[in-house]
Amino acid sequence: MVAHAAMLGTPQGAPNVSVLLPDVMQCLESPDVEQKKAVYLFLSALAATNADATTIAFNRMVRDTSNPNPLIRALALRTLTGVKVESMAEGMAEPIRAGLHDNDPFVRKTAALSVAKVFDLSPEVVESGGLLPQVTKLLEDSNPHVVANAATALNEIRQRAPFTVFEMTMATATKVLAALNECTEWNQVALLDTLTLFCPRTEREAVTVLERVAPRLNHSNASVLMSAIKVMLHHLSFLPQTGDLSRNFTLKMAQPLCTLMSLPTDIQYTCLRTLKIVIQKYPSVLATAEVKTFFCKYNDPSFVKMEKVDLMIALATAENVHQILSELREYCHDVDGSFARQAMRAVGKCAVAFEASVDQCIKIILGVIENKLPFVLQEAIVVVQTIFRRYPNQYEGILTEICSSLDEVDEPGAKAALVWIIGEYSDRIEAAEEILEIFFETYTEEESPVQLALLTALSKLYLNIQSDRSVDMLQELLQVTNETVNDPDVRERALFYWRLLAGDLEVAREVVLAPKPPIEASLIENNIDAEVCSVICKRIPFVSSVLFKRPSDFVSYKNLYACPKEFKDTGLLKGAETRQNGDADALENGGQAKHEPAAVAAKAPPAVDLLGDLLSLEVPVQAQPQPQPVMAAAMGSPFSPQPQVSTATFSSNNPFS
Repeated sequence: MVAHAAMLGTPQGAPNVSVLLPDVMQCLESPDVEQKKAVYLFLSALAATNADATTIAFNRMVRDTSNPNPLIRALALRTLTGVKVESMAEGMAEPIRAGLHDNDPFVRKTAALSVAKVFDLSPEVVESGGLLPQVTKLLEDSNPHVVANAATALNEIRQRAPFTVFEMTMATATKVLAALNECTEWNQVALLDTLTLFCPRTEREAVTVLERVAPRLNHSNASVLMSAIKVMLHHLSFLPQTGDLSRNFTLKMAQPLCTLMSLPTDIQYTCLRTLKIVIQKYPSVLATAEVKTFFCKYNDPSFVKMEKVDLMIALATAENVHQILSELREYCHDVDGSFARQAMRAVGKCAVAFEASVDQCIKIILGVIENKLPFVLQEAIVVVQTIFRRYPNQYEGILTEICSSLDEVDEPGAKAALVWIIGEYSDRIEAAEEILEIFFETYTEEESPVQLALLTALSKLYLNIQSDRSVDMLQELLQVTNETVNDPDVRERALFYWRLLAGDLEVAREVVLAPKPPIEASLIENNIDAEVCSVICKRIPFVSSVLFKRPSDFVSYKNLYACPKEFKDTGLLKGAETRQNGDADALENGGQAKHEPAAVAAKAPPAVDLLGDLLSLEVPVQAQPQPQPVMAAAMGSPFSPQPQVSTATFSSNNPFS
């Protein structure tokens, strides 16, 4: 008993205790079950830190897999497959095969997980031993816990194997659905994950799965609820999107998701991110949800508040938009600058989408300007620009307040928006020249967006009023751009205006002062690519669904599948790794990757040598195409070093003639 206590009290971080292994091994001969359990606990801890030391116990553990006691058989099998020594993997196949056909369900479910562990160690042993088909058969086992462990093992293998692991039929899906009601909550998660691999052949099969999974939406465990959402989204794609069945099942998901708002903040965040995915695929899912559910609380962290504001805007309608704006008005004065800016952007979206709410939005913006909140004021200027784009020649009464906030505007985006507003309404703002001159004085120090906006604004100012000062500023601005600005986009814009204004001014007015089409109203930003959305819908609630990224975008699969040692010095290994990374999305999307040899891959055409014989190796240099003459130089551009025709000669009538 002293040795027993010493083994249990040995921490994993302690000095090497493998010297005690021969003495501990003698305890395996004892018929005492409790003592055997203690020995296997010691072996498991030792295998995690020094797997090679446990190899001397390999044969004894193999013998124990035939012990009459099912508990000992399961313990021996679990410890045996926990030893991460590749040379021992082949000897694990036969004990696992026997465990998969054991009469006791506890041994069978242990053997199912053992297959996944051995596959991670040596996939060739699992393939050659025919263990995958036997694990797949366990999905139809009479014991629900065995079914759940088999599903867990197959899910783990599926994410690593570059070949088809198994194909789920309706008969197998029925067995999995039947096991849902008898499993623990975490086993239910594994079973639900497996159901996302089932592709129903008929509408009736899809409805059957949806009806059996729908009760999981009321589960108290958030992970079960999220997994049920994932299964329902997958099978809803097999129903007509405009039918009553699809609409009814979609509406069933709304209330359970809203109930998660009362759980801890980390679960709330995952739920809110999931809702963004669901709304993009099924916009009507929250049609019956109450918008107050997503109102921010004073103790919500910033990352939750940001997501809630997005959901509030997604739920906005003509009936509740005023209620939402009243809430957003409070958020705009929050001490958290990022959150306040997010709220101001939401105000702008409401103004663009609902014309009846613009007056209320303008009042919110004026309140922000009066309070001189620097971090929100920058965003308010951008929102005003958006409102002017949506409703041209309206709401001009706020121009005075906008111009009075010039001193507080210091961000490039806000500066560019303010310059655009001044240029657009330069014929109605008395001090337009003076304001633009302030930006003109710091032109070379501004960011490219501000420089581009100032070029356009001064061109509009000149075409609107044609004063001497506007002519001088525009001429000097174009000259400074030509001489000092390095950004090619800014130089190209200046060249465009120079040539345009050198011609007929009426034509220039038709181009520069042409009416602009109103921007489109959109409350939901579809910032997730449709293909990516279909992939991450099957990954709810995993990390990829929270990051809105494919798993292959941030997880490397190159070392998960073992290759023969003789291939490591060839190019085939690299080709296999690249192929697995490319197939990862297909595997995560519920499909199966095509495992083709790298040797038959199409050879890419030789790349053009841009460096020539860089190392003097006498390599033949490919002929390079001759550069074509620049069009601007041939036309006598005013920005060329020696223009053929001077278009910058200013006269009293037309300064650009």
